[in-house]
Amino acid sequence: MTAVKPVLDAYLELNFVLILSVALWFAARFVLSRTSMRLSFSDQFRLLRALVLCLMLSPVLAFGVAHLFELLWPGQPMAIGDVAVAAYLRGEIALPATQFETLLNTRQRWVEAALDGSSVWAIAALAALALVSAMLVIRVIWAALQIRQTVLDSFLWKRSAKVDVRLSDHIKVPFAVRGLRRRHVILPSNLLNDRHELRFAIAHEFQHVRSGDVEWELVLEFLRPLFFWNPAYHILRYQFERLRELGCDQAIVARRRLDTVDYAKCLLDYCARTVSRERPQVLNVALVNGNKAKRVLRQRVIALADGPKGGHPLHAMVCREHSELSGVGNMPIVRFS
Repeated sequence: MTAVKPVLDAYLELNFVLILSVALWFAARFVLSRTSMRLSFSDQFRLLRALVLCLMLSPVLAFGVAHLFELLWPGQPMAIGDVAVAAYLRGEIALPATQFETLLNTRQRWVEAALDGSSVWAIAALAALALVSAMLVIRVIWAALQIRQTVLDSFLWKRSAKVDVRLSDHIKVPFAVRGLRRRHVILPSNLLNDRHELRFAIAHEFQHVRSGDVEWELVLEFLRPLFFWNPAYHILRYQFERLRELGCDQAIVARRRLDTVDYAKCLLDYCARTVSRERPQVLNVALVNGNKAKRVLRQRVIALADGPKGGHPLHAMVCREHSELSGVGNMPIVRFS
C-alpha cells in the first residue's frame, strides 16, 4: 500500500488541477468576451489547447516550478498546505486548532481510508471507478478496431505525402482519423455525385488535419477512463469540441473564401441526415456528430455569420502550413494551398 499512496495522491492532485483549469478557462472566456477576440473562435481554440497542454504537463511543470521557487525563495512555503499553516500561525485564519487540523488532513484521511480497507464505502467506490475505467478502455479499443475496419474497407481515392483520401459505402458523414503512420480523410462514396458538397466536405476535413484536431481528439478520448467521474473533464471536453468546430468553420470560410451561406446550408443538410444516428464513433473528427449537432449547429451558423471574415491575429504565429496537402490539392474541384 505504501507504493500506491503516492500514485493516489498524484491522481487526486491532477483532478484538482483539472477543476482549477476549468475555472481558469471560464475566467479567460469572461475576459475574451470583452475584447475583439470574442467572436474569433480559432484564437480561443488555440488558447484552450494551450491550457490543456499545460494541464497534461502539470506534473512536470509543478516539479520545475517547485525547484525554481526553492532557488529564488529558499525556506519559503510553496505547497498549499504550508501556505495555509503559515497563514494560520499569522492569525489570518480564524478556526479552532482541532478544526483547522481536521480540514487540513481531510484528503490524507480519505486516502488512508481507501488504502487500509477500513471503509467499505471507500473500497466500493474504488472498485466502481476501476470497473467503469476498464469498460471505457474496452470501448476505446472497440472503437479503434471499428474505425480501422472502416478504413480497410474503404477505397483509396487520392494520396499525398501524409494524408490518404478514401471513399466508403458504409458511412454517411465524412470524417478525419489517423493511424500509426498516416492520416485518413474518409468520404461517403455518394459525395462523388455532388461536387458542391464534396468541395465543402474535403475543405472541412483537411482543416481538421491541418489543425491537428485528430490528435487532440485521441488525447481527450484516452483521458476519459481516468477522469470520467470528474465533471470538470466533461465541461472541458465540451468546450474543446465546441470551439474546435466553430474555429474550423471560420477558418475554412476565411481560408478558402467559400460562401458562408452555402457552407451553412451544407451543415444543415448533414445535420438533417445524421441527427437520428446512433452514438457516433470516437477517435475521429467529423463534419457533424449526431448527438452534438443539435446543441452546436445553431452556434456554428451564428459564428459563420458574425465571426471575423479576414485572417486571425494569432494566425501567423501559431498556424503552420502543411505542404504535403498540396498533393491532394490537384483535384479539379478544390485547391489546397
